[in-house]
Amino acid sequence: MKKRFTPIAMLLLAFSFTSAVSAQSWGFAQTGNWAYDIAVGPEGTMFAAGLAGDDPAWLDVTSGYVTKLDANGEQLWSYAPTGFPWVSGNANSVMPTADGGAAVYYAAAGGSQEIVKLDDAGAVEWTTSSWDGEFYVYGGQAVLLNDGRYVIGGLADFEHKFYEVGTDGSLLSTWTVAPDTGAAWTWSYFTYKEAGITATADGGFAYATGNEGNKIVYKYDSDLNLEWSSYIPWDAELNWEYAYQNGLKTASDGGFILSGSGTSPDGNYNGVVRKLDSDGNVDWTTLLFHGSPYEEGAWAVETGDGNVIAFSQDGGELSVYGWILDGATGAEIGETFLPIMATPGGFSDTGLEVWDIESTLDGGYAIAGRMWLEDFDQRFTVVKSNADGTFDDCIFNCVWPGDANNDGYADGSDLFEIGINYGATGTPRADMTIDWSGKLAQAWMEPDSVYWYILNDLKWTDCDGNGTINDDDTTAVINNMGLDHPLNNARLEGGEAPLFFDPEMDALHIGLNEIPIYLGDDLTSIDEIYGITFTINVDADNVDATSLKINFADSWIGSVGETLRSSKTFSDTKQVVGTIVRKDRENTNGDGQIGTLSIVVVDNITGKTDAEEVELSFSFVSAIKIDREVIPVAPEQKTLVTEEGSAVENLSDNGLNVYPNPANDVLHITNSSSDAIVGIKITDLTGKVVYENNSTSAINNTIDVSNLSSGNYVIEINKGNTLSTQTITIQ
Repeated sequence: MKKRFTPIAMLLLAFSFTSAVSAQSWGFAQTGNWAYDIAVGPEGTMFAAGLAGDDPAWLDVTSGYVTKLDANGEQLWSYAPTGFPWVSGNANSVMPTADGGAAVYYAAAGGSQEIVKLDDAGAVEWTTSSWDGEFYVYGGQAVLLNDGRYVIGGLADFEHKFYEVGTDGSLLSTWTVAPDTGAAWTWSYFTYKEAGITATADGGFAYATGNEGNKIVYKYDSDLNLEWSSYIPWDAELNWEYAYQNGLKTASDGGFILSGSGTSPDGNYNGVVRKLDSDGNVDWTTLLFHGSPYEEGAWAVETGDGNVIAFSQDGGELSVYGWILDGATGAEIGETFLPIMATPGGFSDTGLEVWDIESTLDGGYAIAGRMWLEDFDQRFTVVKSNADGTFDDCIFNCVWPGDANNDGYADGSDLFEIGINYGATGTPRADMTIDWSGKLAQAWMEPDSVYWYILNDLKWTDCDGNGTINDDDTTAVINNMGLDHPLNNARLEGGEAPLFFDPEMDALHIGLNEIPIYLGDDLTSIDEIYGITFTINVDADNVDATSLKINFADSWIGSVGETLRSSKTFSDTKQVVGTIVRKDRENTNGDGQIGTLSIVVVDNITGKTDAEEVELSFSFVSAIKIDREVIPVAPEQKTLVTEEGSAVENLSDNGLNVYPNPANDVLHITNSSSDAIVGIKITDLTGKVVYENNSTSAINNTIDVSNLSSGNYVIEINKGNTLSTQTITIQ
């Protein structure tokens, strides 16, 4: 995170989301229905294939969609076959190649299949369309062998058929295998289909299949000769197995992880994971069951620590909880939480349906599947874990406390959303802290509100996460102001109504100066406005940057009780951000003064004789109506001069001491200089004055602060020609 005060190019986020920053875990969600297959390429790049498209209107959604992501989850390119979007073949397998590209296996409607080779930029190099083979395509898969050849395997009526494909897409050979179920068998859609295919370290491959009661795994060497077949019969503990959506992955000891579906003794679906050794013998079998009545199957893979991670394919909200299994025994040794919030009472309660899982180069894993976001639309989804298999606290649609409008920044415009939605109540989030980090939160809107036409997802606006939008939410905005996170949007630029400084004289004196700030004038009055935010920039060497402050007095925009106000100083850049927004959901109108800029000019340069210039300017100006319509504003720059110096004492050495800090009940101020204190003021971080004494002249002062709420405040001590400011904390 860093402070930014220059415009940033817009990143389109409405239909493609990534949370990649500096953390290893990230998420990618694309317009579509599901990511069916995922594979890890060189240098940690990732390829995913399934039903998706790049058009937010869904006009190009196709079952042949393929995308390449970099190691941080940013999309590098996408590819989809030409032709009518919803008719193309299924992209059942995606296979990264050493050149940075990938080969994609398409099982097309009607029985034909082909492989399309894409280069590292997503352009087609070759296809296998010159030859044609047919088998029932649902579940057909392909694998890339170590020497660059491909093998396609799938069910063709009453046999399994295999195709050997050369490195250039040419057909090299075919062979068939009769199904061996160990029991009487007749084919149907639900009783017998492919389970998985995977390349092996010796240059060959393994292929797994099964029916309702049995499994079989075939192991082929690099010459495509059958080494062994392992028959895994029906298990009384599991009752029967359902062969849909099963996976086959290699293990580090040369064996295999076989995952799929089964039923619990009461007939409910569950996940099943088996570990096979390098000869196909079963080392262990684990039944996985969250408690949901419909968990269609499991996907599992070995992680870098030798254990196994498994997720169910569909367990409702429970699908976001994965099992950690001991790699040697299959015993459950823990669980991991995938931080995806389920759709609130909509089309599905599913957090994420897991359709594939693959180990990554750092020892973690990546998940492909289907997710529903707050808009109830499905998403083609890829999620990457940290190296240790965990995830960050939030991945998609995270709340960053202070970014009330979810534009990627905490700035003055966020108070607009608080003012617009003031008083709304909804669902609190579990983590109500306001530090600058992504928080997992349930989407909510104000129920039965007459303002439904302007309200968006209010989980972002509820900055403190307590389920109520009010003044308390401004604290997060002010504390985190100037920070950004990955969701960056372009800023608003100025327009017509003038925003300007109007000092009585074009000269500043040494010490405290109050410069009026005006919005609108006699020629350009504002008909409707709900709030305005802006940054004031100061270019001068003889200004105390810590003294900069914008004070919003009662004005035509609204009184203290009618508005939210904030002033945040950034002394390192000599900037101050001010915001005022109404909170009664009614626009106002007018023109004239809306506040003042406090600025202290110092003279600590020995021998100074000439006056210096102070340039004041506005940036990041945004003004809106209650419906968020932008009001054109034209900011104006002002150049002032400062009077010649008189060796006024440096503010950093003015003889003042404020203690204790933090304070509980009483705050003491001592003054060791001969200049008397003529005023003391304490304000909260929104600029609201909570204590003021302008008749103080004693050397020592004691202030009762027991009635102040816990938090940070700013104390200003005025000695006439100097103004000292300091942040204090009340416990």
